[in-house]
Amino acid sequence: MNSRIIQIIIIFLLAFFTGVNFVVFPALGMAFTDSSVFGLSSSQFGNLFIPQVICIIVSCLGAPFLVNKVGPKIVLVAGLLLMIASTGILWTLQFFMKDTSLLFPVLIVLVAFTGSGFGLSITTLNPLAASLFENNKSSAILILQFLVGLGTSTSPLMMNLIGNVNNWMYVPASIFVLVTIIFILFLFLKLEKGRFFELPDHFKIPSKLWIFFIAIVLYGFIEGTFGSFGAIILKNQGLDNNKASLGLSLFWGGIALNRLLFGIFSKNNDLSYLFLFSPLVVAGLLLLLLVYPNINIIIFMLFLIGFFMGSIFPGSIGWGTVEFPTLSVLVSGFLMAANQIGTGIITNVLGNFSNQTNIIFQFLIGCMVLICILLFYLKRNSKIKEAF
Repeated sequence: MNSRIIQIIIIFLLAFFTGVNFVVFPALGMAFTDSSVFGLSSSQFGNLFIPQVICIIVSCLGAPFLVNKVGPKIVLVAGLLLMIASTGILWTLQFFMKDTSLLFPVLIVLVAFTGSGFGLSITTLNPLAASLFENNKSSAILILQFLVGLGTSTSPLMMNLIGNVNNWMYVPASIFVLVTIIFILFLFLKLEKGRFFELPDHFKIPSKLWIFFIAIVLYGFIEGTFGSFGAIILKNQGLDNNKASLGLSLFWGGIALNRLLFGIFSKNNDLSYLFLFSPLVVAGLLLLLLVYPNINIIIFMLFLIGFFMGSIFPGSIGWGTVEFPTLSVLVSGFLMAANQIGTGIITNVLGNFSNQTNIIFQFLIGCMVLICILLFYLKRNSKIKEAF
């Protein structure tokens, strides 16, 4: 199976299922904290994600060097096996839940498996998708990240469809089967290591890539704020639980839609200035929410905020891949790690400020303005027109 079309289908399906697998633990939050099921405390459930973030950061930073040494296929196989093992063992926990003393340590290990598998897989998939579309690298990465995002919205949907929290085991079982099937198909692909995945023998991280890194850490602050504390912030703005959930769904929907549209239309249109000004648009929308917190428009505003945020992260990976073609895998891992660092920092810090909405919005506005300044600085003597 070495047809380019088959390669593209399987690689992009892997991106979708990597997203599905990644959020299996958050999706099962109700089961983990239900006293009749896993019975974890809220703090235990929160602590589950500390090893996940650490493992993602480490695996994202290590993956470029592993890919350079052994090639993309072996690294992807390792990442997928870690995720398959995590969901498979999670499914079997239904038979061992009477021994609660080992439950939390086992879950910590499984979350670490998921984080490591996700980091290895997604860091490798970004440049792999780009290598299949030599003339549209950024578009390929944007669409791949759209599919990852679509996958992350699927696991919670599966939990909603199952309904009864006591039937939680059907979620990891379904994901285990689906990811195993796509994994078996992937094993039949012939992927050459190729020069695209090689790192120079001697290199140092370019100063421009560090600026991309800082911009994506700042982006991680915004994504982490809405991802972890969005419901609390929206309720502080006067929304009830249902509307807060709808607002968050529209936020993530806006991100996904932007990535899809950017990926499609940047092939034949110059969208570079739309990309560069999008952080400023987000800052303006946040400012509007700050000075005019009208309950009737907050939900729509959340969609617009998500929409204009959508291309910043994958677009930066695509732009960086075009800018540093000999470091494409390093760009992917470096910026994936930056996003997780920003998300991890804000998730741990924001708990102390989650009720101070005005301060949070002011901080996020400042982050977005700074991202815009950094992107315009990077634009000088750059290949941004090739990327978008």
